[in-house]
Amino acid sequence: MRWLFRAISGRDLSVAHDVFISYSSKDKPTADATCATLESKGIRCWIAPRDILPSADWGESIIDAISESRVFVLVFSSNANVSPQIKREVERAINRGIPVIPFRIENVVPTKSLEYFLSTPHWLDAFSPPLEQHLNYLATVVANLISGTPVHDIPPPRPKPVPAPEPDDQKPDRRLLLAGGGAGLVALAAGGYFLLGRAKPERFVGTWTAQSIDFGPDVPSPFAVFSINSFYLAALAGKKVHGSFSLDEAGVYRSGWGGEDTGIVSYAGNRATFTSDLTRQASAFTFAVLAKPPANVVTFLGGHDGQQAISLASAGTSLSMLVGDSQGPGFTGHWTTNTAATPTFDAVRTSLQISAQGRYHYQFDFSESGSFQARDGSFTQVRQGAAPQSGHYKFDGPDQVTAGGNGITFVWHRTA
Repeated sequence: MRWLFRAISGRDLSVAHDVFISYSSKDKPTADATCATLESKGIRCWIAPRDILPSADWGESIIDAISESRVFVLVFSSNANVSPQIKREVERAINRGIPVIPFRIENVVPTKSLEYFLSTPHWLDAFSPPLEQHLNYLATVVANLISGTPVHDIPPPRPKPVPAPEPDDQKPDRRLLLAGGGAGLVALAAGGYFLLGRAKPERFVGTWTAQSIDFGPDVPSPFAVFSINSFYLAALAGKKVHGSFSLDEAGVYRSGWGGEDTGIVSYAGNRATFTSDLTRQASAFTFAVLAKPPANVVTFLGGHDGQQAISLASAGTSLSMLVGDSQGPGFTGHWTTNTAATPTFDAVRTSLQISAQGRYHYQFDFSESGSFQARDGSFTQVRQGAAPQSGHYKFDGPDQVTAGGNGITFVWHRTA
């Protein structure tokens, strides 16, 4: 049967594939285009139904194909978002430790059933035309993952430039601005909320530091399973947060922000209670130390072979996990998460140090990169792996700007 199918299709099924392409049948045209682009670059793909032998069991074929893949590409859309089959395929890939690249062709957010599995630094947005540009970028990312080349070294596709606004005769400051050399651009960002602005004829390219970061009462932790929410909230309440931002000549930003909390930890059986120095409030967690965690869990958390893992859970919050080595009672030691094996942008890092004297020091940092558009006091941020964010900004002099959106406000000061 294999030789007959090869004779009919012209494909040699004995050749291993590099990529498994997962998609909803309603998105078949885009999935076929994805497959064609990757294979035109010499990247071998497996895609259903093309690569399922006649009379073969559909489910077994898919399981075998995922297991033999080196990269898993998900054509992500509203159709894929609600597909039980897609969820099973993604789970299988994660359990096998295969890198998952969600190739988002619609501006939709994953359902809760997919959100955990799609916590990956390899999100690629492709819902702005032209599709060919994003497919070529996808091929480059996949090729780098297969070869072991750092993916963060690849510049993302550039968005289409926004034409400069025409002069407004009713606004003398606009006329002065345009006469001085064109509309200036500033892009400032921190942890998913960003700003761009124009206040002077010159462009605001350089480096900025956060003077203050103020969060509303309902702003959740952006760190998901990588962060412990009570520590995050204590850092915000105690103003133990920091932020930085830089913008280059091409309009690409890089930003990062984070914070820290310290305090006392005590144990009672499998429960640990942390009392913050900043808020004097106590938070109790059920904990477990995993001496031999699954290899895919260690990889997912940025650890290495031989490390242990701890889990922390409390009522009403999601489970948090970190990797490290236990060095005493409870979980004394140094525990971390890192979504990138080497320093990169679009990464989450946390560190929890527990001393033998019962003290803890928790640190978290988030960093990312992207591009922006802004006009007349409003901004829209475009970042790989996230839905566009918008908000408002105001310059308070040439080197300071205030911006807010989604319950969070930043004051930035230019340092270079």
